[in-house]
Amino acid sequence: MIPLVENPGTVFVPKARVYVLNEERTVLAGPLVVARRRSYHREWLLGFEGVTSRAAVESWRDQLVAVDE
Repeated sequence: MIPLVENPGTVFVPKARVYVLNEERTVLAGPLVVARRRSYHREWLLGFEGVTSRAAVESWRDQLVAVDE
């Protein structure tokens, strides 16, 4: 995902609640709680509490991630 905020490191912090959205802004999953994160080139890799396999989140690839305001 390419961040749409100026400093995503302050948004994707452990314990942050996020939602997975499609292009129409329909919530596909969430709230999910960020367990870990790291930057990877221009993208961010996120791990969520209770999600133990990549297969569980693969359908969310290339979707948007939103946080509560």
